[in-house]
Amino acid sequence: MLSRVAERIYWQARYLERAENTARLLSVFSTLLLDLPPGTKLSWRSLVEITGTDRAFDEKYKQANERNVMRFLLLDSASSLLNTLENTRENARTTREIMPLEAFEQINDLFHYVKDNAGGSISGGSRHKFLEEIISNCHEISGLMAGSMSRGAAYSFVRLGRSLERADMATRIIDVGSGNLLHKHWYRSKASRIQ
Repeated sequence: MLSRVAERIYWQARYLERAENTARLLSVFSTLLLDLPPGTKLSWRSLVEITGTDRAFDEKYKQANERNVMRFLLLDSASSLLNTLENTRENARTTREIMPLEAFEQINDLFHYVKDNAGGSISGGSRHKFLEEIISNCHEISGLMAGSMSRGAAYSFVRLGRSLERADMATRIIDVGSGNLLHKHWYRSKASRIQ
């Protein structure tokens, strides 16, 4: 296998996993808002911090409110869900001879679905259904590849890309979460020393 083909397979799998992770993160955060007691505040900015795109966000927006964060993570950034799926599609397009045709077709369909529906999902209405559709399609694509690719080098690069992206997202979530906990702990301990 050529190194450029291996690289494209790796990135195709990694971008697909990133799209699923982003959709899942937005879905869980939106659902969490519904379950919290009235008056509880959650920081939408933490979603931007998890994706590591704070600087790009700050260049485009003044406030990290729900609408701005959703627009940024769905449409308006280099690492948005739409751009991630476009990168997935481009890498899959150039390696079509290695992956199942059905997987490429589904990646293409998913890209067009997000392109056509992301704008309408920025505000609450159909957001949950939209994000669940993305997650479901990512699972189907991964299942197609797992079920129909031979267990050679190409499939190893698919697994490697997915696993590294999953580990990267997990460490980002832990990093932002622990940073918030340490920040709160520091203020509480400082306040108790002042009293």
